[in-house]
Amino acid sequence: MSAWLTLVQANSLLLDLLEADLMASHGMPLGWFEVLVQLTSAPDSRLKMQELAHSVLLSKSGVTRLVDRMEAAGLVARAACPTDRRAVYAVVTPEGREALRVALPRHLESLAERFTNHLTPGELNMLRTTLQKVLDAHGFVPSCPSVEQLTSADEPRETPVG
Repeated sequence: MSAWLTLVQANSLLLDLLEADLMASHGMPLGWFEVLVQLTSAPDSRLKMQELAHSVLLSKSGVTRLVDRMEAAGLVARAACPTDRRAVYAVVTPEGREALRVALPRHLESLAERFTNHLTPGELNMLRTTLQKVLDAHGFVPSCPSVEQLTSADEPRETPVG
């Protein structure tokens, strides 16, 4: 129970601090940043709304409201799925891609200040490995794009053929 409570408290504290830093520097909520990361790193810079909800750990209605606000801000758009009329994609716009590019350096600084600078490389590796075991045990495949994936592509990544 102690390990669980410590994890929950650290998660809550870090999310609050990281969001405060993003809001102060770029006026961007952390949820928006996470959506932009997921969409920018996805094939064709798009995900079905249900896939996006799973990748950012929101309910379908929660991600719908979030995407509504991001769409109003011009950071994402919706697109119909050509093979399933019931499905809708969230697609990052050029403005969304630029907002992520601009916010990413400050977010990485914030992560270092608030998280990684307090742990040794070995502790970070152990934490990643330990938490990955929990994810693996429940079949959750996280989407963890590299910084290079987020900063190197000005154009959407295309879906691999074959």
